[in-house]
Amino acid sequence: MPQPYFFIRPMLAADRSWAALDWQSGALFSNDCTDLERCFTEAAAAPLARLLPMVVPINPECIEQSGFVAEFDAKQVVFVLPAATLENTQTLTRCKQLRSQGNRFGLHINRDDLLRQVPVAAFDCLWLDAAFARQHLPAIDLIYANDAGFRKIATKVGSHEMFGWLTEKKFDWCDSHFLTVRNPLAGPEPDLTRLKLLKLLNLVRQDGDTREIEGIFREEPKLSYNLLRLVNSVAVGARTRISNFSQAIAILGRRQLQRWLQLLIYADNLASGNAPNPLMQLAAARGRLMELLSATIEPEPDIPDLSDNAFMTGLFSLLDVLINLPMKEILKELPLQPEVVDALNSTADDGILGQLLSAIIAGESGSFSDAEAIFSGLGISPAIHAKSQVTALYWAARINIDNHD
Repeated sequence: MPQPYFFIRPMLAADRSWAALDWQSGALFSNDCTDLERCFTEAAAAPLARLLPMVVPINPECIEQSGFVAEFDAKQVVFVLPAATLENTQTLTRCKQLRSQGNRFGLHINRDDLLRQVPVAAFDCLWLDAAFARQHLPAIDLIYANDAGFRKIATKVGSHEMFGWLTEKKFDWCDSHFLTVRNPLAGPEPDLTRLKLLKLLNLVRQDGDTREIEGIFREEPKLSYNLLRLVNSVAVGARTRISNFSQAIAILGRRQLQRWLQLLIYADNLASGNAPNPLMQLAAARGRLMELLSATIEPEPDIPDLSDNAFMTGLFSLLDVLINLPMKEILKELPLQPEVVDALNSTADDGILGQLLSAIIAGESGSFSDAEAIFSGLGISPAIHAKSQVTALYWAARINIDNHD
């Protein structure tokens, strides 16, 4: 049997910060336990799971297999079992035993008569389709779930409005794909501050004079604050505190500075830089994943500065959502490689960058078979894909962690 592709996607807390990870394949509740263990181990996923716990739908048979649950730290995963588990006394007993040892289990709720049957001793999480929860579960049942202490996890969150409803109903974690579509509540006006920053980025990319770049930042002290906040994050790894823009250039160099300016475009509340921005992290993860995967394709694609342009394609793929302008208008501000422009203008583009972006977007949206077909066609194995995802998500998850040492 060929190894399956696994897809790891961020889940959000009520404040939209990354709170957990959804770890799935196309075979919902049917994955072989050996495949799960192998993927977790070969991808070196433990540090990522310690940072953000993984929500993993599993086959009930995995619970019965000796040693499977013990392979995972109890704080690293939430194992989700299918609704039919309620009919299996042996599995329920095993869940209760493992729960008493600190392990966490969720149950898939797909009928409105199931919620009150869930034994608290066996399960501490409820895993629900967002539309089902809204359309079929009475408000009194959601209140009961809160009072009983269940963590509520929502999947298939299709809109910003749905996310708002879920947070109002005190759902703990929600999937994040809705972030990739424009928020109709954001208004019709484009974000001119970010457009200005794009022009600044263009100046850096064209190797503009350092004093000219510094001058722009002196005129925009809040942009300077945001940049310094980013470059002092643990993701940069600087040993000393960077306190001014000249230091940032000297320590990071132009290439790394360019990358952090790219990320700064996504900084939430760009004027004040206070709140975490999950869209920035998602765009960063896309960029890093494209960078890593592009390096594994053989023969090497004939694209200048392949890794940089792959990263930029993934990172900029959400600019239209962020700035509230059509992608074609945004790209006028950035002189990019033709392959990058083609990929960003149309994810149906058949170039390497377009194919990679299409596959990543398909995986994020749950169209796993489409993603698998593209990755397989490019010669990207499930093991390489999994390892690259873990590396990209770990990097992106740490961007908003400030380093005050």
